Amino acid sequence: LSLHGLTQTGSNMMQFSGFNTYADQYNFIVVYPDGINNSWNVGFTGGSTANDVGFLSALIDTLHAHYGIDLNRVYSTGFSNGGFMSYRLACELSGRIAAIASVAGTMTDGAWGSCQPSRDMPVMHIHGTNDFVVFYNGGFGNKSVAQVLELWRGFGNCPSNAVVADLPDLV
Repeated sequence: LSLHGLTQTGSNMMQFSGFNTYADQYNFIVVYPDGINNSWNVGFTGGSTANDVGFLSALIDTLHAHYGIDLNRVYSTGFSNGGFMSYRLACELSGRIAAIASVAGTMTDGAWGSCQPSRDMPVMHIHGTNDFVVFYNGGFGNKSVAQVLELWRGFGNCPSNAVVADLPDLV
C-alpha cells in the first residue's frame, strides 16, 4: 500500500514514488488508493471521517482474491497524511500489516494514546528536522518523531539507542 499525502491522490503518489519500477524489477504489487476528498482518516479534527481502516483492509482482501498476494507480506508506506495512516494501520491492523514506512508523517495524539498492536511491528521513519507542515518536534495534535519512535521501540523491545543518520541537505 502506498498512501498519498493530504490534498494529493494515488496517482500523485505513483508519479513521485517511483515504486512501479521497483515492483516490476522485484516482482511485487503496489497499489495507490485514493482517500475520500484526498485525505485519510487519521483522527485530526476536521479531517476525513471515512472508515479508511476498513477500506484498506477490504482492499487487502480484494488483492488477495484477485492476485493471490501473500497475506504475510503486506506493507504500508505513506507520505505525510499517508504516513499517519500507515501508523494507524500498524496500530489497528497489526495482524495484517507486516511492516510500515512513514515519510513526513507521525501519529495523532489520539492514535498514539490508543495504539495497541497485537505483535511487534517493524517501522521505518523518514522525516526532515525542518519540516514546516508536520513538525519534527510535534504539535497541533500530533506527536513528535522522538515520541513516536520511542512508542514503537517499546512495542518491539528494541535497544534504547536508536541508529540515527544525519544526511546532507541537498535541496
